Amino acid sequence: MGEREKQYRGSISYDKLFSLMEEKGIKKRDLREKYNISPTIVNRLNNNSNVAIDTIIYLCEILNCQPGDIVEYIQDKT
Repeated sequence: MGEREKQYRGSISYDKLFSLMEEKGIKKRDLREKYNISPTIVNRLNNNSNVAIDTIIYLCEILNCQPGDIVEYIQDKT
């Protein structure tokens, strides 16, 4: 079974995640080394690519926050 074709026009931004991490003194390296998040997933976050909801939930547990505190959907203006 193949991957579902993208059905939305906007994009995802994790800028709020990185701001919250900075505020709490957590580095991207910590995600890999302390919290065992794979380098591939950290790279996907860096590139504002899709990640599994399980990853979002785990990040929320680490940062003691809600999904809306770390991810934002940006609608396409066209």
